[in-house]
Amino acid sequence: MRVLKLFGLLCVFTLASLFATERAQASCTATITSLNFGVINPVTPTTVDVNATINYTCSSLITLLSYIKVCIEIGRGPQDTDVNSRVLTHTTISSEKLTYNVYSNPALTTVFGNVYGSASPPVIIHHGPYAIGLLATARGSQTVHGRIPVTNPFMLRSVGQYNSTLPVTVRMAIVSVIGQSPCTVTGTPANISFPIAASLISACKINAQPLNFGSQPSNFSVNVMSTSTIASTCTKGTPYQIGLNNGLYAVGNQRRMKAGDGQFINYELYKDSARSQRWGAALNTAETLAGVATGAAQNASVYGKVVPQTGLRAANYKDTITVTITY
Repeated sequence: MRVLKLFGLLCVFTLASLFATERAQASCTATITSLNFGVINPVTPTTVDVNATINYTCSSLITLLSYIKVCIEIGRGPQDTDVNSRVLTHTTISSEKLTYNVYSNPALTTVFGNVYGSASPPVIIHHGPYAIGLLATARGSQTVHGRIPVTNPFMLRSVGQYNSTLPVTVRMAIVSVIGQSPCTVTGTPANISFPIAASLISACKINAQPLNFGSQPSNFSVNVMSTSTIASTCTKGTPYQIGLNNGLYAVGNQRRMKAGDGQFINYELYKDSARSQRWGAALNTAETLAGVATGAAQNASVYGKVVPQTGLRAANYKDTITVTITY
């Protein structure tokens, strides 16, 4: 009688020990792909949408007819004020930032966050129900939808690489009823880093106003002057040079306008109001106009001059100059 009672008591302790061991082995593991917005051209910007994938595995002993609830949380990055205001930061200039965010739904209306019951909640996924007494494993994946909006002032940001890293936690709970409550601590959660990146490249746009010398008598005796404006915009910090070619009808470096009957008028273009610095196209020389972009539009004046010439017939004289910006 005493032996049987002792054996029965020993069995109870053995089962309890087995349960405690399996329970302690409950854990989650996870991996995540990077979220790379790629190369952004600030001259032709668009909203950029890219996706990443979280793959997870959570295992635990199921003691009742129950579910494994998996909670996936994404926190704020090192430069973020909160999960609703995430930013990418320039790798060498910490004050330079681009706004972006990550979302849990394809419509990109719900920020993927870590505050249960808020407008930016974690994702909760239920697996099961599982049978009694099984060591159950829940496997799955979750898409993370990223967006960097076109409303970013790309031209006003320094060129280069922008990065952030978000903390991702995958935790689990054993529940008997499906619900949206937070995951209680069951076993060991998975804590992984989620890298985010974008690259902003140098780019420029340029346009020029017509330069019109107006109507003059065919026997004009003084220099005829006129000015025009070239407007250029390049990504902040971009070195650039603006060059002007010699036009369609030049002879050597002498620019000429041509009339419909084949007659020509000599003229010249300069970088300065004194008309002493000829504006040409030879890079890395005094001929071109060099600068460093601010990200905002920068205007440069073109100063034109026509000197008195003999033997001119009344006509409309024209030429076309190609303006090139090199960066």
